[in-house]
Amino acid sequence: MSRTYLELSQDDGSAHKFYEVTVQGQVVTVRYGRIGAAGQTQTSTFPTAQKAEAAAAKKIGEKVRKGYEAAVQGQRAPRAVTRRQVSSAPSTARAVAPVLWRFRTGSAAFGIHIDEDRCWVGNQAGDVYTLAHGGEVLARYQLPDGVKCLVADDFWIYAGCDDGRVYDLSSKLPFAAYDIAADVDIFWLDIHEGVLNVADRAGRLTVIDHEDEHQWSRGGRGEHAWMVRADDRAVYHGHSRGVTAHS
Repeated sequence: MSRTYLELSQDDGSAHKFYEVTVQGQVVTVRYGRIGAAGQTQTSTFPTAQKAEAAAAKKIGEKVRKGYEAAVQGQRAPRAVTRRQVSSAPSTARAVAPVLWRFRTGSAAFGIHIDEDRCWVGNQAGDVYTLAHGGEVLARYQLPDGVKCLVADDFWIYAGCDDGRVYDLSSKLPFAAYDIAADVDIFWLDIHEGVLNVADRAGRLTVIDHEDEHQWSRGGRGEHAWMVRADDRAVYHGHSRGVTAHS
Protein backbone atom coordinates (compact mmCIF):
# COMPACT_ATOMS: atom_id res chain seq x y z
CA MET A 1 0.00 0.00 0.00
CA SER A 2 1.23 3.52 -0.82
CA ARG A 3 -0.03 6.77 0.67
CA THR A 4 0.67 10.34 -0.45
CA TYR A 5 -0.40 13.24 1.74
CA LEU A 6 -0.27 16.82 0.40
CA GLU A 7 -1.27 20.19 1.78
CA LEU A 8 -1.87 23.64 0.34
CA SER A 9 -1.79 26.40 2.95
CA GLN A 10 -1.58 30.08 2.03
CA ASP A 11 -0.70 32.83 4.48
CA ASP A 12 -3.55 35.08 3.36
CA GLY A 13 -6.02 32.44 4.50
CA SER A 14 -7.49 31.80 1.06
CA ALA A 15 -6.47 28.12 1.09
CA HIS A 16 -5.83 25.71 3.93
CA LYS A 17 -6.59 22.24 2.64
CA PHE A 18 -5.21 18.73 2.21
CA TYR A 19 -5.30 16.03 -0.46
CA GLU A 20 -4.48 12.39 0.30
CA VAL A 21 -4.17 9.54 -2.19
CA THR A 22 -3.92 5.92 -1.05
CA VAL A 23 -3.28 3.04 -3.45
CA GLN A 24 -3.91 -0.52 -2.33
CA GLY A 25 -3.71 -2.96 -5.20
CA GLN A 26 -6.38 -2.00 -7.72
CA VAL A 27 -8.13 0.42 -5.36
CA VAL A 28 -7.42 4.16 -5.22
CA THR A 29 -8.86 6.17 -2.33
CA VAL A 30 -8.81 9.97 -2.45
CA ARG A 31 -9.52 12.01 0.68
CA TYR A 32 -9.62 15.81 0.60
CA GLY A 33 -10.88 18.78 2.58
CA ARG A 34 -9.81 21.48 5.04
CA ILE A 35 -6.76 20.75 7.15
CA GLY A 36 -7.85 19.32 10.48
CA ALA A 37 -11.19 18.06 9.19
CA ALA A 38 -12.11 14.50 8.23
CA GLY A 39 -12.80 15.62 4.67
CA GLN A 40 -14.57 13.73 1.92
CA THR A 41 -13.55 10.35 0.54
CA GLN A 42 -13.86 8.86 -2.94
CA THR A 43 -12.84 5.30 -3.83
CA SER A 44 -12.31 3.91 -7.34
CA THR A 45 -11.35 0.39 -8.43
CA PHE A 46 -9.28 -0.20 -11.58
CA PRO A 47 -8.78 -3.28 -13.77
CA THR A 48 -5.11 -3.63 -12.76
CA ALA A 49 -2.77 -2.35 -10.06
CA GLN A 50 -0.71 -0.62 -12.76
CA LYS A 51 -3.72 1.41 -13.92
CA ALA A 52 -4.51 2.30 -10.33
CA GLU A 53 -0.95 3.56 -9.80
CA ALA A 54 -1.09 5.58 -13.04
CA ALA A 55 -4.40 7.20 -12.11
CA ALA A 56 -3.10 8.08 -8.65
CA ALA A 57 0.12 9.55 -10.07
CA LYS A 58 -1.92 11.69 -12.46
CA LYS A 59 -4.00 13.20 -9.65
CA ILE A 60 -0.95 13.79 -7.45
CA GLY A 61 0.82 15.54 -10.33
CA GLU A 62 -2.17 17.81 -10.91
CA LYS A 63 -2.21 18.87 -7.26
CA VAL A 64 1.55 19.48 -7.14
CA ARG A 65 1.27 21.73 -10.19
CA LYS A 66 -1.36 23.73 -8.30
CA GLY A 67 1.01 24.32 -5.39
CA TYR A 68 0.29 21.40 -3.07
CA GLU A 69 3.35 20.07 -1.22
CA ALA A 70 4.17 16.91 0.69
CA ALA A 71 3.37 17.37 4.38
CA VAL A 72 3.01 15.50 7.65
CA GLN A 73 -0.58 15.15 8.71
CA GLY A 74 -1.28 16.93 11.99
CA GLN A 75 1.64 19.36 11.95
CA ARG A 76 -0.42 22.29 10.68
CA ALA A 77 -3.16 23.50 12.97
CA PRO A 78 -6.71 23.87 11.67
CA ARG A 79 -7.96 27.34 10.87
CA ALA A 80 -11.35 28.71 11.66
CA VAL A 81 -13.52 29.21 8.61
CA THR A 82 -13.80 32.94 8.07
CA ARG A 83 -17.12 34.08 6.74
CA ARG A 84 -17.50 37.44 5.08
CA GLN A 85 -20.09 39.69 6.63
CA VAL A 86 -22.63 40.67 4.02
CA SER A 87 -25.06 43.51 4.39
CA SER A 88 -27.82 44.08 1.90
CA ALA A 89 -30.19 46.88 1.09
CA PRO A 90 -32.90 47.28 -1.51
CA SER A 91 -31.53 48.50 -4.81
CA THR A 92 -33.22 50.46 -7.54
CA ALA A 93 -30.63 49.37 -10.09
CA ARG A 94 -31.50 46.67 -12.57
CA ALA A 95 -29.69 43.44 -11.68
CA VAL A 96 -27.34 42.38 -14.48
CA ALA A 97 -24.94 39.45 -14.17
CA PRO A 98 -21.40 40.48 -15.16
CA VAL A 99 -20.01 38.75 -18.26
CA LEU A 100 -16.57 37.24 -17.66
CA TRP A 101 -16.04 35.95 -21.19
CA ARG A 102 -17.80 34.58 -24.26
CA PHE A 103 -16.78 31.74 -26.55
CA ARG A 104 -18.37 30.93 -29.91
CA THR A 105 -18.64 27.17 -30.37
CA GLY A 106 -19.80 27.40 -34.00
CA SER A 107 -22.85 25.24 -33.27
CA ALA A 108 -25.41 24.89 -30.49
CA ALA A 109 -23.60 24.18 -27.21
CA PHE A 110 -25.28 21.51 -25.07
CA GLY A 111 -22.74 19.57 -23.03
CA ILE A 112 -20.82 21.51 -20.37
CA HIS A 113 -18.66 20.23 -17.53
CA ILE A 114 -16.59 22.34 -15.12
CA ASP A 115 -13.78 21.19 -12.83
CA GLU A 116 -11.02 22.94 -10.91
CA ASP A 117 -8.75 23.23 -13.94
CA ARG A 118 -10.91 23.78 -16.99
CA CYS A 119 -14.27 24.03 -18.70
CA TRP A 120 -15.38 21.36 -21.18
CA VAL A 121 -17.92 22.35 -23.85
CA GLY A 122 -19.54 20.09 -26.46
CA ASN A 123 -21.67 21.22 -29.40
CA GLN A 124 -24.16 19.78 -31.86
CA ALA A 125 -21.48 19.52 -34.57
CA GLY A 126 -19.49 17.02 -32.47
CA ASP A 127 -16.78 19.43 -31.31
CA VAL A 128 -15.55 19.27 -27.73
CA TYR A 129 -13.50 22.25 -26.55
CA THR A 130 -11.37 22.41 -23.43
CA LEU A 131 -11.18 25.96 -22.10
CA ALA A 132 -9.26 27.56 -19.27
CA HIS A 133 -11.35 29.40 -16.70
CA GLY A 134 -10.39 32.61 -18.47
CA GLY A 135 -11.94 31.39 -21.73
CA GLU A 136 -8.70 30.46 -23.54
CA VAL A 137 -8.85 27.35 -25.75
CA LEU A 138 -6.58 24.58 -24.45
CA ALA A 139 -7.64 21.72 -26.72
CA ARG A 140 -10.25 20.64 -29.24
CA TYR A 141 -11.60 17.17 -30.03
CA GLN A 142 -13.79 16.11 -32.96
CA LEU A 143 -16.40 13.42 -32.33
CA PRO A 144 -18.55 11.93 -35.11
CA ASP A 145 -21.88 13.41 -33.99
CA GLY A 146 -23.51 15.92 -31.65
CA VAL A 147 -22.41 16.06 -28.00
CA LYS A 148 -25.23 16.78 -25.56
CA CYS A 149 -23.57 15.84 -22.26
CA LEU A 150 -20.19 15.66 -20.54
CA VAL A 151 -19.34 14.22 -17.13
CA ALA A 152 -16.15 13.57 -15.17
CA ASP A 153 -14.80 12.39 -11.86
CA ASP A 154 -11.25 12.32 -10.50
CA PHE A 155 -10.11 9.87 -13.18
CA TRP A 156 -12.39 9.95 -16.23
CA ILE A 157 -14.01 12.44 -18.60
CA TYR A 158 -16.84 11.10 -20.78
CA ALA A 159 -18.87 12.62 -23.63
CA GLY A 160 -22.28 11.31 -24.70
CA CYS A 161 -22.67 11.42 -28.48
CA ASP A 162 -25.67 11.34 -30.82
CA ASP A 163 -24.24 8.24 -32.54
CA GLY A 164 -25.26 6.18 -29.50
CA ARG A 165 -21.77 5.92 -28.03
CA VAL A 166 -20.00 7.28 -24.97
CA TYR A 167 -16.48 8.54 -25.68
CA ASP A 168 -13.56 8.61 -23.25
CA LEU A 169 -11.67 11.92 -23.40
CA SER A 170 -9.22 11.09 -20.60
CA SER A 171 -6.40 10.18 -22.99
CA LYS A 172 -4.65 12.29 -25.62
CA LEU A 173 -7.01 10.98 -28.30
CA PRO A 174 -10.72 10.31 -27.68
CA PHE A 175 -12.05 6.81 -28.27
CA ALA A 176 -15.44 5.09 -28.16
CA ALA A 177 -15.59 3.54 -24.71
CA TYR A 178 -19.17 2.21 -24.69
CA ASP A 179 -21.74 1.36 -27.36
CA ILE A 180 -25.16 2.13 -25.88
CA ALA A 181 -27.41 1.75 -28.95
CA ALA A 182 -27.07 2.46 -32.66
CA ASP A 183 -27.87 6.04 -33.68
CA VAL A 184 -29.64 7.10 -30.51
CA ASP A 185 -28.93 10.45 -28.86
CA ILE A 186 -27.21 10.21 -25.47
CA PHE A 187 -29.04 12.83 -23.43
CA TRP A 188 -27.38 12.66 -20.01
CA LEU A 189 -24.51 11.03 -18.12
CA ASP A 190 -23.61 10.69 -14.47
CA ILE A 191 -20.74 8.86 -12.81
CA HIS A 192 -20.66 7.62 -9.23
CA GLU A 193 -17.95 5.50 -7.61
CA GLY A 194 -16.57 4.60 -11.04
CA VAL A 195 -19.97 3.45 -12.36
CA LEU A 196 -21.26 5.26 -15.45
CA ASN A 197 -25.01 5.90 -15.80
CA VAL A 198 -26.42 6.75 -19.23
CA ALA A 199 -29.85 8.09 -20.22
CA ASP A 200 -30.73 8.12 -23.93
CA ARG A 201 -33.39 9.59 -26.19
CA ALA A 202 -35.21 6.26 -26.53
CA GLY A 203 -35.97 6.26 -22.79
CA ARG A 204 -33.41 3.65 -21.76
CA LEU A 205 -31.19 3.72 -18.71
CA THR A 206 -27.85 1.90 -18.98
CA VAL A 207 -25.48 1.32 -16.06
CA ILE A 208 -21.88 0.30 -16.81
CA ASP A 209 -18.87 -0.31 -14.61
CA HIS A 210 -15.42 0.94 -15.57
CA GLU A 211 -14.27 -2.51 -16.71
CA ASP A 212 -16.61 -2.24 -19.71
CA GLU A 213 -19.16 -4.65 -18.28
CA HIS A 214 -22.84 -3.76 -18.57
CA GLN A 215 -24.33 -4.14 -15.13
CA TRP A 216 -27.84 -3.66 -16.48
CA SER A 217 -29.93 -1.79 -19.03
CA ARG A 218 -33.66 -1.28 -19.08
CA GLY A 219 -36.29 0.84 -20.75
CA GLY A 220 -37.91 3.70 -18.91
CA ARG A 221 -41.62 4.22 -18.51
CA GLY A 222 -41.53 7.31 -20.72
CA GLU A 223 -40.77 7.78 -24.39
CA HIS A 224 -37.69 9.90 -23.72
CA ALA A 225 -35.15 10.12 -20.89
CA TRP A 226 -33.37 13.38 -20.17
CA MET A 227 -31.74 13.01 -16.78
CA VAL A 228 -29.89 10.48 -14.65
CA ARG A 229 -28.31 10.96 -11.23
CA ALA A 230 -26.77 8.41 -8.86
CA ASP A 231 -25.70 8.18 -5.23
CA ASP A 232 -24.99 5.40 -2.73
CA ARG A 233 -28.70 4.59 -2.46
CA ALA A 234 -30.03 4.48 -6.01
CA VAL A 235 -29.86 5.53 -9.65
CA TYR A 236 -32.50 8.18 -10.38
CA HIS A 237 -33.88 8.18 -13.92
CA GLY A 238 -35.80 11.21 -15.18
CA HIS A 239 -38.06 10.50 -18.16
CA SER A 240 -41.13 11.88 -19.90
CA ARG A 241 -43.49 10.40 -17.28
CA GLY A 242 -41.57 11.31 -14.15
CA VAL A 243 -38.70 9.86 -12.13
CA THR A 244 -37.86 6.23 -11.32
CA ALA A 245 -35.31 5.23 -8.66
CA HIS A 246 -33.46 1.94 -9.25
CA SER A 247 -31.49 0.14 -6.55
